Amino acid sequence: MNKGIYLIIAFLSENINLKTKSKVFPLKKGYYYYCGSAINGLAARIKRHLKKNKEKKHWHIDFLLEKAEIILINPYIVGDNSLEHILADILKEDLVSIKGFGCGDCKCESHLFYSKKLVAKPYLKILFQKHIEKVVEILLDLYRGKETPVEKFKTPWELLVSCIISLRTKDEVTAVSAERLFKEAPTPYHLMKLSPEKIGELIYPAGFYKTKGKNLQKVAEIIVKEYDGKVPDNKEDLLKLPNVGIKTANLVLANGFGHYEVCVDTHVHRISNRLGFIKTKTPEESEKVLKNILPKKYIREYNGLLVKHGQNICKPIRPLCDRCPLTKLCMFYLKNEDSKTKKS
Repeated sequence: MNKGIYLIIAFLSENINLKTKSKVFPLKKGYYYYCGSAINGLAARIKRHLKKNKEKKHWHIDFLLEKAEIILINPYIVGDNSLEHILADILKEDLVSIKGFGCGDCKCESHLFYSKKLVAKPYLKILFQKHIEKVVEILLDLYRGKETPVEKFKTPWELLVSCIISLRTKDEVTAVSAERLFKEAPTPYHLMKLSPEKIGELIYPAGFYKTKGKNLQKVAEIIVKEYDGKVPDNKEDLLKLPNVGIKTANLVLANGFGHYEVCVDTHVHRISNRLGFIKTKTPEESEKVLKNILPKKYIREYNGLLVKHGQNICKPIRPLCDRCPLTKLCMFYLKNEDSKTKKS
């Protein structure tokens, strides 16, 4: 893939007045951090920067790299070059801006930053977090006001029951079935008193309604007798309940209790891999990795947004990329575009 941004770290061994085509920059001895982008030809751009004694110098960084020693070049593959400006803002927080350097075509103060000593900070990892945040914010805008039928359930009890009903059942059916059940039995105490057959009737036509009726009655009984009528707020106890798996437990903990847990279904697993956030083979693997990389402020929204996106646009087969606002931030799309370019 040939689109992206990059970070260069270079060392200048002495104080100099750096003359470019348009300006002179007084630079001190020390370490310089430069962020750039290449809409096409990222590999060629990096190769050019590594070359000494260039016949033609186009950019400010060309002049600096004739004098400084490159310590590191890190590429970051992405189709949205606005992340270059986000990286500049990240660098600006720790380092000294060399005002006016490399930013003639944007509103940034600078794309070059100075430090007397080498700063060992994972700047691209921080950028990756900002990348994820940008994706979530785009999806929040896209699906604002488009609540799915099951998103009306907010309490731990409502979430637990609706999740159990939802197995092999469409959201629309789950929502109607759960609402009907909650009218008859709004709490574990009420549900415990109903027979499994009655519960099954109330949640029909949910898939496996008879089995779910038995399990829901058992769940209510356990919660009343062992947890004083309150849904457990920890994964270990939730997983002891009948018909409760890791996905349901994480959804209840994240959305019901505000815990830092990630609910990973097939949509979340598939889209997270397509975006390039993770590289995993199973939802279980995805959960472990996503828990370590997702920004905490968006942990609760992540599942719901990706489920909506998976149902409407990023489908398992033939995703509707022409309708997707994430294409410039998506590795799956960038790879496909590269393949088309090579074939043509």
